Amino acid sequence: IRVLASVVVAALLGLLVWDMAHSSGGKIAREVDKGQIVKAPAFSLPRVTGQGKLTLASLRGKVVVLNFWASDCVPCKQEQAELNKAADRWAGKGVVFLGMDEIEVRSFAQKYMQRYHVAYPSVADGDGSIAGRFGVTGTPETFFIDRKGRVVPPHIISIAKPSALDAGIRRALST
Repeated sequence: IRVLASVVVAALLGLLVWDMAHSSGGKIAREVDKGQIVKAPAFSLPRVTGQGKLTLASLRGKVVVLNFWASDCVPCKQEQAELNKAADRWAGKGVVFLGMDEIEVRSFAQKYMQRYHVAYPSVADGDGSIAGRFGVTGTPETFFIDRKGRVVPPHIISIAKPSALDAGIRRALST
């Protein structure tokens, strides 16, 4: 009975944390999907590879293609080659790609990045709080952040097609 009670308490606590993270801010995706431009939440997260943290503020002045992913996500694996190509295509044009790995062991994320040749930086959203603030409901999801630090439409749910990536980048560059 104690074990069952502990499991129930742990599950409820987990559900509470998840709900708080996802309901406290998750309006960004909804607002962007309605065509609105909204301020991106600040974050400072550990890099998946290497040392130190990366802050969104450090990328101000550039367009950021923010892709939420997980190493066990099949659609993430299917889109990774296109993300790599797009990152190469837009390199040196004021555009940076940033991956955000959600809620997993860092070594799994590192292996994913190595296997799928991810050359751009990724950060670890260990507790899912940033994904919750963005309103991410699954992986992959991609957002575009303009040079002023605002999230602009479109918001891509599932696999990002080349034309959608390019259109989102162009939109972010034009604001």
